[in-house]
Amino acid sequence: MPANNLLSKVETAELIGCSERTVTRKLDSTPAGRARNGRTVPGYDVADLPADVQKKWAGQPKVIELPIGGAPGQMALQLTTPVGPNLSQEDRAEAQKRYDVIEPLIEPDKYPLLWAQYRSKGAMVAYLCKAHATKPRTVYNWLAAWQERGLPGLVSRDRADKGKPRAMTPAALDWLLAAAMPRKGVYGVLSIKEIARAYSEEMAWRATHIGQPMGDFERDKYARYLDEDYKLRDSALLPKVSYETLRTWFDKIPEIARTMARQGGEAFRNSQEILSFRDIGATMPLDYVVMDHRVLDMFCLVPSRDGWKLARPWLTAAIDMRTRKWLGWVIVETPSSDSIAAVLKRVFIDHGLPRQLYWDNGKDFRCEWLEGGRRPSHKEGRVGELDGAWRGVIGTLGIRVTHAIVKNARAKLIEPNFGRISKFDETLPEFCGHKPGSRPDAFDELLAKHEKWIAGAADSTPFRTINQVASLYSRVIEDLNERPLEGEGMQKVTPTGRGWMCPNEAWEILIDRVERRTVDAELLHFCFAKRRELTVKHGEVKTSFAGRDYHYRLTGNTVALMALNGQAVEFAYDQLDLGEAAIYYQARFVGLAHCVELRRMGEEGFVEDERNRRAARREVKKFIEAVHKAVPVADPETRLARRAEVLPSREMAPRVSAPVRVPSAIVEAENTAREDRTFSFDNAAPAAVEVVERPAPEGDDGEFRFFQGE
Repeated sequence: MPANNLLSKVETAELIGCSERTVTRKLDSTPAGRARNGRTVPGYDVADLPADVQKKWAGQPKVIELPIGGAPGQMALQLTTPVGPNLSQEDRAEAQKRYDVIEPLIEPDKYPLLWAQYRSKGAMVAYLCKAHATKPRTVYNWLAAWQERGLPGLVSRDRADKGKPRAMTPAALDWLLAAAMPRKGVYGVLSIKEIARAYSEEMAWRATHIGQPMGDFERDKYARYLDEDYKLRDSALLPKVSYETLRTWFDKIPEIARTMARQGGEAFRNSQEILSFRDIGATMPLDYVVMDHRVLDMFCLVPSRDGWKLARPWLTAAIDMRTRKWLGWVIVETPSSDSIAAVLKRVFIDHGLPRQLYWDNGKDFRCEWLEGGRRPSHKEGRVGELDGAWRGVIGTLGIRVTHAIVKNARAKLIEPNFGRISKFDETLPEFCGHKPGSRPDAFDELLAKHEKWIAGAADSTPFRTINQVASLYSRVIEDLNERPLEGEGMQKVTPTGRGWMCPNEAWEILIDRVERRTVDAELLHFCFAKRRELTVKHGEVKTSFAGRDYHYRLTGNTVALMALNGQAVEFAYDQLDLGEAAIYYQARFVGLAHCVELRRMGEEGFVEDERNRRAARREVKKFIEAVHKAVPVADPETRLARRAEVLPSREMAPRVSAPVRVPSAIVEAENTAREDRTFSFDNAAPAAVEVVERPAPEGDDGEFRFFQGE
């Protein structure tokens, strides 16, 4: 039995549901190890436990750390590979089939009638062989395998070296792990090909320095590979491996660590962190009103001191979280607290006072006029508890304010709805793109026409004024309120099946159930979840049932599943009970997952998610820092110097000086010119070309030399 199948007395008692004394009295102990005082620590084999207890043990998550190359950073961050009994779908079916055959022999109490008819073990085996069309020796083998290793013994055992590298040594895995993660001030992001080249250089350098004392610079980097004399040990040697092997083991580095190290914190937040999903369907209209600014992807004319100028206008808008209805909006040249106040005033007058406002952390949203003279914290108390002298318009009206998490755009529901506005921007002739690089070619023609209008050479400009843009986008937003919108809580039943409500329709259905608070307009003007193969993302598994999304996280540790981000896992569920499911990775049991409820605004679930996000980010950074400290990777200058040390020597073949072949006419002309200084080659009569061999000058290698120093 493997060592991880030996349970302690406490674990066995908890598994069976009895006291430790009962475990000691009824079970035989086997040595599982020795304590510091030399006494034997008792261990209990899983195969010796009853069948129902073994099944219970098989259903528990068993995760064992398998460090990549034994790097200390791998132990600092619990990026683990799930290891447990072989529980693939085929093996489970085969094990269950064989267990059904030998079950009367294992649990005779369940089959009293059979044992009353077949009183001996041999007679029972003969009956089972006849009933299941098998041989007696096979039944005895299955029974022996069950008694030795329990349920996993009924199927073929996996290879002992499954999942372990054959070519890569621990030193090679350590080096690959460190090279895959950039280190500030030493080296940047290396591609797989560059890592393979650096690996061959490091391999050659270590091979030439084995047994040699290291200098002060190398001692710090190669400390774990040095002996007491500061000489490089043989364990530091890197084996010769192929590019495909390096690429294969590079892909096995956890995606969360690679993303944080190679792409940065922003990419880590967008693709790896745990997300908070709101139960928007549980809210009501005006429970939360979300506000934000957005610059439009078009240019218009705005008034200035000298007449008109071109500028990109801004949209300040408020949207109801439950129905996604646009409640108020303004088009301005520059967003500010004034534009926010204008939108709020319109919302309060037309629709009533919301319970809470959900907006950004900018200065315009935190201004004294709106929230009072004291900067509110994220742990603010009740609005009524604040001093009336310090409260602004929002506090005066009794409205709570919730600020979104900093640098987390997906926290505000209005952001994806701004995408619907951007789709309309692309249909306008004044469309300029969200950045200069995405500007269409036709925009330059509009600028040329506008320049002619400025110079007086044209009668009109192709750009609209900001007032015309405001009127246009008002009609656009009103049209969006009438379009069906997919989202949480927006489904409806239609004669042909299911459909989606538009924001106005959802508002009209639900607003009658809300006790609306109004305020005098004059006051406002004055004061202003069977089996599926799924991919783990953001530390959870997401699936859909009956058109609704369900999110599952591991029970007890919501961050543990982040180690499998980007990996395909097997999702096992009961369609009659979707509250709990099992997760399998590479045919091995990972653990039980529970369905995470959609977050409701104001609950502690958001605080828990943020705590888990920060913990995961902190552990990943700690892991990267530990890898950088433990495994050395030479900087580019050192690599160049080492490359020069291991360059192979080239043997140059000696060159033989050959005589120069010169036409005889040129030789005769040169001799005549030496005797007669007035002689010119132009006056020389043409003669038959005769080649004369002239000995090569000393030091000449037979090649042309245009410049030769002394």
